[in-house]
Amino acid sequence: MSDEKLEIQKRHTLNWLIQGASQHAGMTLHHLMRDELNALNTGLLRCYDEFALLGLLQYWRGLAVVMAGWPPRFWKRAASEPDHPFFLHPLLSKYGGMLAETAKKRALDRCKKKGVSALPFAFSFRVLSVFKRLRVLESPHRPRLLQLAKRTASTVWGIPVERLDAELSEEQVLSGERVAGENFRAQMLRTCVVGYGGVERRRHQLIVTGKGVTWQLLTKELVKGTAELVCLHGLRQLDDPMYQRVITATDRIDLEPSMIQSGGELWRRLLAALPDGCPVARALMKLARLPTETLHSALEAVIVQPERARDCLARLIR
Repeated sequence: MSDEKLEIQKRHTLNWLIQGASQHAGMTLHHLMRDELNALNTGLLRCYDEFALLGLLQYWRGLAVVMAGWPPRFWKRAASEPDHPFFLHPLLSKYGGMLAETAKKRALDRCKKKGVSALPFAFSFRVLSVFKRLRVLESPHRPRLLQLAKRTASTVWGIPVERLDAELSEEQVLSGERVAGENFRAQMLRTCVVGYGGVERRRHQLIVTGKGVTWQLLTKELVKGTAELVCLHGLRQLDDPMYQRVITATDRIDLEPSMIQSGGELWRRLLAALPDGCPVARALMKLARLPTETLHSALEAVIVQPERARDCLARLIR
C-alpha cells in the first residue's frame, strides 16, 4: 500500500476518534456539570439527556436516514465495495457496523431507563420538539452557558480556557459553508448544520473554535476541536501537498454520520482501557503519533481485546 493511502487510512481513524470523543461528550458531559446546570434550570438536565439520545438514534430513524443513508447498508458496503471510502480500512470496514449497532442498542436501553420515547413514528418531530424546548430553557442563561461550555471543555482536556473561542449561536441552523464535501449527500447535510468546531491559527498560536446552537452542541464542538488539535500531532510529518490530498479525501461532512454512529462506542472502550490516572489528551497524542499499522493494532485491541489493550496503552504512554 502506498504511503498516501496509509496516511488516508490513518486520518480516517483519527477522525473516528475525534468524532467519538465529541459524541461521548454529548452523551455524558451534562452529567459532569449537573450542579451548575441545575442551578440555572432544573429542567435542563432531563432535556439534554433526551436530546443526546434522540440525536444519536436519529441515524436509524426519520429524516436523517434519507440524508445520511441506512447505517446497516452503509457498513455492509464498507466491507465489500471497492468504491466505498472505508473499503480495505482494517478497522472501519471490519468493526464500524458492530460498534454502531452496539451504540444504538445502548442508546435504546438508556431510553427505556430514562423514559424517553424513541418510536420511529413521528421521530423527527419529536427531535424538533425537544430542540425547541431546550432553546426556550436556555434562553435566559445563554451568557453563563457559553462560559460553562468553555470551562467544561477545559476540564475534559486540560486546555487553557484562553485557547477556546466559543459562540452560542442564536440561529437554529448554522451556515454549512465551512464544512467540506461536494457530493449530493454532503450538500443535503450542509443544510442541517447545528454545530461545528475546529482549529485556527491566530498570531502564531493554534486556537480551538466552536459554534453551536445549544450548550450541549457547543460543548461537543469544543471537545471535538480540542481532539482535532491533539490529533494534529499525527499529521506533522506530512508535506503540504500530501497534507492537502489526505484532508481532501477524508475530512468530509458526508462521512461524519458514520463516524458519529460508531465513534462514541469506540471512545467509550478506549477510555475503559486507559491506565488509571492517565490524562486522555496525553493518550490521544501518543496514539496520533503512531505509525498507521501500529495505531490500528492498538485500537483493534481496544475494540476486541480490552485486557491486551490496557497493557498496550500502558506501555505506549510510558
